[in-house]
Amino acid sequence: MAPRMTDEQWEAQNGRLSPGEATARGLCWCCSGNGFLFSAFGGKQIKTRCPERCDHGKAKR
Repeated sequence: MAPRMTDEQWEAQNGRLSPGEATARGLCWCCSGNGFLFSAFGGKQIKTRCPERCDHGKAKR
């Protein structure tokens, strides 16, 4: 079994693109193309669908 990610590693999956960079690449501005948002609170790691309801990370048309 793979070791558990730290909360910082888990949240780093969100990507580092600014909203402008993501849009210029044709990706969703909210999730930077992941389709999901990653957060951690109190040691609990949470993965939620992008609230923008993008097309699997691509910008809505």
